[in-house]
Amino acid sequence: MTQNGTYRSGILLLIIGLLMVAVVFFFSLYEYMNVSVQLKGAKNIMDALTQSSGLLMELLFKIAFLGIALAAGATLIRHSVSLLRGGKEGEGA
Repeated sequence: MTQNGTYRSGILLLIIGLLMVAVVFFFSLYEYMNVSVQLKGAKNIMDALTQSSGLLMELLFKIAFLGIALAAGATLIRHSVSLLRGGKEGEGA
């Protein structure tokens, strides 16, 4: 690939990676601000866990998905910076 093509690919990957990280941040912030747990009538910790287990599983799946998306965005950013530097400095690390 030519030097100009490599630079354009690096910029495109950097933009996509930064967008992915920003989307993960805003989804996480939205969920943090809008989730409320109401435990009505829980007399001990087992009752509280039983009542909230559905919500906890839903949050677990959301966290796993956002973690995978964040890792993918960070990987794109790492490879785009490597392309922009023009070398294989970050390879193997």
